[in-house]
Amino acid sequence: MAKDGKQLLYLQLKERLLKDYGEKPYFSPLPGERELCEIYGVSRPTVRKALMLLEKEKKIQKLPGKGTFFLGNKDYVESNTQNQSVAFYNQVSLRGDYTKSRILLQNIELVTSDVAAQLGIEQGTKVFHLERLRYINDRLYSLANAYVPYDLCPELLDIDFRGRSLHNTLVEYGHVPYKADKVIEIEHAGEYEALHLGIEVGDPITITHSITYDKEDHILEYACSKASAYRTRFEMTMYNHL
Repeated sequence: MAKDGKQLLYLQLKERLLKDYGEKPYFSPLPGERELCEIYGVSRPTVRKALMLLEKEKKIQKLPGKGTFFLGNKDYVESNTQNQSVAFYNQVSLRGDYTKSRILLQNIELVTSDVAAQLGIEQGTKVFHLERLRYINDRLYSLANAYVPYDLCPELLDIDFRGRSLHNTLVEYGHVPYKADKVIEIEHAGEYEALHLGIEVGDPITITHSITYDKEDHILEYACSKASAYRTRFEMTMYNHL
């Protein structure tokens, strides 16, 4: 009976946390275990079991030395709403799917004028450049290029990004993505895009340009993602402010 009671209690706590944090912004920090015990009037084992379930369900993320963060409970969509995750990896995870990457290029290079303009840095500055083929549930989804100022996180060159999120890695080094500006356009695939995406030259592709910022409006990353237009769907909510 006591065992059943404990199970019921941590399940109740899990549901209360989902309710209390469900409408808060993406990546909102949770209090520590001791503070959660005081807030909800439960024991530490109960808190730990509830957090373990939330982590297993990908509702929260624990970062060593930084704390626990709430990832939200909404399904993945390509959305312009403020509560939506800016990270592709987290968007896919939140809807119960998984993503992996095939690395085409991982290098330190001098930035070109067009990428420099997107990052707000001088041409010739060193940047980390990551080019990947990205898959959702083993199905090829996009050809993606990401650029991060080298001085922001020199360690990126040595990290294996085949199954790892670039944004979540930046978080681990103290650079938390807060918002992203996106521009989406439709173009015809060239030979390079057709080769890697498994489509015909001239087929329509969506090109998504993203600039990611932290809370202080510092630019963390410029990314350009290309995908077959037939595999792409966008949803948005618009408001009429009178």
